[in-house]
Amino acid sequence: MVSDQSNQQRPAECIAAVVVTYNRRALLERTLAGIAGGLLTPDVVIIVNNASTDSTPDYLESLDYELEADIVHLPENVGGAGGFTVGIDRALVRHRADLVWVMDDDTEPTEGTLSEAYRAWANYSPVKAERPAVVASKVVWTNGEDHPMNTMRTMFAAGAERTAQAAAVGARPIRSASFVSILMDGAAMRATELPLADFFIWNDDFEYTTRLIQHSQGIATERSVAVHNTKTFGTTDTAPGPRFYHDVRNKLWVFCARRTLAPHEKLLYGGSTARLWASTLLGTDDKKIYSGYFLNGLKDALAGYRSNSEVLKDIYQLETPNLAEIVRAQYRDARDFSLLMSVYRGDTPQNLKAALNSNTVEQTLPPTQVVLVQDGPVTQEVAEVIADFKISAPMPVEHIELAENHGLAAALREGLSACAYDIVARADADDISVPERFEHQIPLVADGRFDVLGSAMYEFSLDPSTPDALRHVATGSRRISEVIPRRNPMLHPTVVFRRSAVQAVGSYIELPGAEDYWLWARMDKAGFILGNLPDPLVKYRVSTAYTRRGGISALRKDIDVQRRLYSGNVVSPVRFAKNMGIRGLYRLAPEKIRTKAFRWMTGRTPQGIERKGDNV
Repeated sequence: MVSDQSNQQRPAECIAAVVVTYNRRALLERTLAGIAGGLLTPDVVIIVNNASTDSTPDYLESLDYELEADIVHLPENVGGAGGFTVGIDRALVRHRADLVWVMDDDTEPTEGTLSEAYRAWANYSPVKAERPAVVASKVVWTNGEDHPMNTMRTMFAAGAERTAQAAAVGARPIRSASFVSILMDGAAMRATELPLADFFIWNDDFEYTTRLIQHSQGIATERSVAVHNTKTFGTTDTAPGPRFYHDVRNKLWVFCARRTLAPHEKLLYGGSTARLWASTLLGTDDKKIYSGYFLNGLKDALAGYRSNSEVLKDIYQLETPNLAEIVRAQYRDARDFSLLMSVYRGDTPQNLKAALNSNTVEQTLPPTQVVLVQDGPVTQEVAEVIADFKISAPMPVEHIELAENHGLAAALREGLSACAYDIVARADADDISVPERFEHQIPLVADGRFDVLGSAMYEFSLDPSTPDALRHVATGSRRISEVIPRRNPMLHPTVVFRRSAVQAVGSYIELPGAEDYWLWARMDKAGFILGNLPDPLVKYRVSTAYTRRGGISALRKDIDVQRRLYSGNVVSPVRFAKNMGIRGLYRLAPEKIRTKAFRWMTGRTPQGIERKGDNV
């Protein structure tokens, strides 16, 4: 738990503040003073000057600021949306921020704005994978009253569990937030695209924050307070002026062209928006002008939005599109690597001991470090195996104990942070690696040929020396990219990867049964190189695997996975429907048929039977 702000230590996380400014020099000074005067201050303040024509450029050129400032002068005004796109890109790639705090130049932070937002984020969960993607501040006007323009609505049908968890840190669950003092989780931001610069103004924050919160958590805390120094108190809904055009165009993009809202949410928000537009058109005295705004917004919405690269061409070169190249340029050709394993209450002492030995002392190329994450309480027998291994292991062992079981994604994300080396080998606590596994994989990852490298594997039920089947894999990065929309092309217990590459796309994210699949999909989309070796380097204990792969519960997990892939633009609507049709039949089939079908679909052959070709 993070202590009260008066005793708060400097966080381990890198925090970057992003301020977008345009022709508000006096207000910008108050914004920067508020940031610097906080009980907690960011590590860097990124100031994006949106081609201001007042004295702002001169002020920033001579800025004497107590915090590190990264000032970006854009040659053209690209609106708040473009400005935040640039600032967030810079925060995530250049400054490697763990948390990003954003605001307009008319936002004035108070003493506890950042510290209280950080406290709510850090205390929400003991593991980072479960912390909110967005923490919104309470926004007040100059008279201290809640600002109606930035009052976050409590999430509809949030549920008792989510509501209680937010209340425990003095917050409430929300579905969206505005770019007026919100603290965002860098890992969640890396797992999705940047804000859409073509929105220019209005609803860019709505689209981006609903995207972040879609598969995570969003909260608003009353304890973090910021002042919004607008000219008037109230919303601009009744008389938005030319911005009405942007509201129509951008909202239609959100509802029709984006995948950030579920169908019922589109109906809910869409109905509310339609009523507001009708009220604006009926209530204005300038019906002809506002009708023009509406029709132009509708026309341009139908034309679709441009990519960030198109919008910012000849204005600013984003670094996120070249993320893989940037990360790969920093690799070192070293053979040292960490072994990352997670153990939980379902593991047995015999299996764990065999897995530890096969991945360390029995390897021809043993790991330099072992990181073992204990995901919640384990049996006394398993605890004894861990204790004995820590004493006998010929390499350093980092043992991370989580008080409660949080799931594989959370455990591995915590473990990655403790890995001393950029090359990380994964292994499960009940599988066996062949002695030459790392000797085959590590050099290929170390020399930069692959960012993730897996292999084929044997399947066994009782005795690892007598496998039941051989599971083949797709090889070649292009073939793997083609397979990803249909199924998981990598076998998680066999992979070796670059930690920096995994963390560059947001690391492991909770998605029961498919944490790795979602990770590989994001890495492939970002341009990282995935590969597989055709030789089986791991012996996988199937035990009850095929039983667990059937039934309604497994089908529900499939639906969650496909929804995630769809919202992440990995699969098309047609592919989504095809995948669900195939998986629906498979999950509900009898176990004997399901076993044969799964082995056929995923390239398994009975042990001893050759299968030609590597493009399974």
